[in-house]
Amino acid sequence: MGIELKKLTLADCMKLDRYSTLRPVYLSERQPVNQFIWEEFYNTHYYQNDTYMMCVIQTNDISGPMMPLCKTEDIPAVFQEIKAYWNQVLGKPLNMYLLDETFINALRTIPGFEEEFKIEDCRDNYDYLYDAEKLRTLSGKAYHKKKNHLNSFLKGYEGRYEFKILDCSNVEEIESFHDRWLDNRDYEDKHGSMRSEENGIHRLFKYCGLVDCQIGGVYIDGNLEAYSIGSYAPEIKCAFIHIEKANINIPGLYNFINQQFLIHCFPEAELVNREDDLGQEGLRKAKLSYQPIRLESKYHIFQNS
Repeated sequence: MGIELKKLTLADCMKLDRYSTLRPVYLSERQPVNQFIWEEFYNTHYYQNDTYMMCVIQTNDISGPMMPLCKTEDIPAVFQEIKAYWNQVLGKPLNMYLLDETFINALRTIPGFEEEFKIEDCRDNYDYLYDAEKLRTLSGKAYHKKKNHLNSFLKGYEGRYEFKILDCSNVEEIESFHDRWLDNRDYEDKHGSMRSEENGIHRLFKYCGLVDCQIGGVYIDGNLEAYSIGSYAPEIKCAFIHIEKANINIPGLYNFINQQFLIHCFPEAELVNREDDLGQEGLRKAKLSYQPIRLESKYHIFQNS
């Protein structure tokens, strides 16, 4: 059987664009920037052919394919091919990670699937999807507190702040700010992923110019005090916010960069994916407070041994 796994590189991450458009996929893992940031944490390898591309992850806790990217009608056949490889060639049960609702529903059409596999609902990995225009305007009663925080920032720092679209020439000052931001954070790191995210961000900056993403920053009194990194999927009109960091000692700054990044860098976006909360209580509370229009479910499946 011809599945040969290769180590995922930045150039390979960019191949995701071709496959992620084969059907509407709203998971953050469909985006090359996300895969590149987390490649080290997951020790990601990949396989591709004319029909699908899949990334395979391996950590201390989990090992197996992530959701293959393919057409909806190809899901059952693609799954059976991967299952045969795992069972017959590798001699291992097939465990698969981070599957969306459409993929799970297609698997349920395979005779005997639900008897052979356990489906695990993975709430910590759910992505948060928002109405982009609501985040740009913060209009309506549900956003009243957010609008107040934003107005307080605008008033308190009037004449002192500036939003800028950043590029590779700004990498050194972004990294300098990021290190200062880390010094002032107290993490809840439930999944032990903090250091890998930091490494991924720095590798992203190392290859700045080769990565298809947008970077925005907020300056106060001429100093960078917040930045955000995002990418865009035009076929689903969705902006993906991969990184957002702001000086926690400046009230309302997170509200400001959240809004301005969308206004200036993704004006055409109708949806915004702000990724998952990894089970961090404070982060979950913050993401819910922005009133997501839905949570994008993710599932793991485990083959009975």
